[in-house]
Amino acid sequence: MDLTTSLVWLVVGIIVGGVTTRLISIRQFGQSKLQQELDESKKQLAQYRQDVSEHLDTTHQLMSQLQDNYAKIARHVQQSKMQLVEQPVNPRDEINFFSADTHRQIKQSLHQLDERRRQHSVTEQQPRDYSGEASGLIKEKPRKDD
Repeated sequence: MDLTTSLVWLVVGIIVGGVTTRLISIRQFGQSKLQQELDESKKQLAQYRQDVSEHLDTTHQLMSQLQDNYAKIARHVQQSKMQLVEQPVNPRDEINFFSADTHRQIKQSLHQLDERRRQHSVTEQQPRDYSGEASGLIKEKPRKDD
């Protein structure tokens, strides 16, 4: 019986040892898998942070360029305004598209037109809103008496 008991205990020990080894290896496999997932997640987080940092740097550079371009445009508009609009015009600096003779004739004719307008615009009476005599469709036709 000693030998049988020893063999039974030996088989029981082998079975218990095999089960224990299997449980430990499964647990370690699960831990190593979790560790791999953790490492992968850390790598992804680091890559995401780097991408966000690069994006913000690029955005900052573009905004700086935009501000510079806006300042250049504002200066250009201000200079153009000074050159085109606010520059005082001297009669000597006027651009004349016509010859000197044509320019004198135009000025003289404009002056004459102004004088004619003044002469015609002087009236002693206010204009009437109606004509003094019937005209057009409203005008009555004289009747012939039979």
